[in-house]
Amino acid sequence: MTYLRILLPIMAAVLLSACTDLSDYDRERVRDAMADSLLSVTESRNIRMELIEDGHRIVTVHSPFAATYSREGRSETDLRDSVYVAVLDSTGALETEVISRSARYLGHQSEFHFSDDVFVRTRDGRRLRTDYLEWSQSDRTIYTPDFVIIVTEADSITGYGLTGTDDLSSYRLTEVTGEFELEQNQRE
Repeated sequence: MTYLRILLPIMAAVLLSACTDLSDYDRERVRDAMADSLLSVTESRNIRMELIEDGHRIVTVHSPFAATYSREGRSETDLRDSVYVAVLDSTGALETEVISRSARYLGHQSEFHFSDDVFVRTRDGRRLRTDYLEWSQSDRTIYTPDFVIIVTEADSITGYGLTGTDDLSSYRLTEVTGEFELEQNQRE
């Protein structure tokens, strides 16, 4: 026991002197490594999140579970167990709604990445189904490399590689199949 009482202060003194002998470069590397390893995680249940832009609520999110990971001023939120997102216009009216089993919100990029049975419905009745969908809140665009089904009052289209607007008023697909109506310009 006496041996430990003598050894511990000696070891502490050696460690302290070793730490003070670090060069400025080494201290900076240690600080960077420590900062890089700092990660905070917050878990929440039954969340309701609202995103506000220019004083107007533009997105409402509901999910039974959310885990937010923050590192170096960047945050990502994993939403699970049924996700509902409502996109609102400037008057607060519903423009588009998205339902999926899970999603990830990348706060630093203002993007949602929906996965697992994604369903999109717009206020004018357009519907989209896919297994994965990215939505950029900042430029109001959507993207998926996966298979999609788009249904409107007049059309039903399937394909891969969707890019378009989040209200489905304009979109592009590759490998298109389905039934759709083409508008023809009539000359008088």
